[in-house]
Amino acid sequence: MKVLIVEDNKDLNITIKNALEKEGFLLFSALNGKNAKEIAYLNKPDVILLDIMLPDTMGYNLIHFFKEHGDPIVIIISALEEEEARRISYEKGADDFLIKPITLFELQYKLKALHRRKKTNSFIFSVGDITFNLETLELTCQNNAIILQHSQIAVLKTLYEKYIEGSILDKNEIVDFDGIGDSNSYRIHTLIGRLRKSLTEVGSERIIIENIYGKGYELVVIK
Repeated sequence: MKVLIVEDNKDLNITIKNALEKEGFLLFSALNGKNAKEIAYLNKPDVILLDIMLPDTMGYNLIHFFKEHGDPIVIIISALEEEEARRISYEKGADDFLIKPITLFELQYKLKALHRRKKTNSFIFSVGDITFNLETLELTCQNNAIILQHSQIAVLKTLYEKYIEGSILDKNEIVDFDGIGDSNSYRIHTLIGRLRKSLTEVGSERIIIENIYGKGYELVVIK
């Protein structure tokens, strides 16, 4: 599991990094917001340990960027105990809030628990207002659920991966889905059309599959 530490106290940053590396986590570290955004964009961490008081920004102002360019669990670690700091952090998308000083023991076990949960949920993905399950082929949105065809779930998973990468799905990459076997534009269009119809049927209002003329398709999440 990849962990990004965003902490401007260099000694504390190194202490946390060394402790978690001994537990087998892959660690990245940043001392300011600018560097944190660059590392998060390139490496897509699973968990971000985020201080609030950074030299160039308030840490919780970075959460939107992290969530927009990945799917990390963001844990605020701050010396600020005021209720207002907690409220703003959670409103901006934080998943947890720990008050300094924290024990490394507590942090290690919290991350281990998250890792076990991630492995359990490795077939379940969420984006925008939908969740889809690669094992059951189920697509859900709020209280609605439908079963997709194997080809649809495969395309949706690939579109999701491209969205996380910030790229598009080239139409030539779709030829392996549903036994298409060539770049027959009609069959590709039909497959994408079925997936769009499924998104509509399940009630999604935030997920759109856009046609990028001459190139392929892009998953767009309406904020």
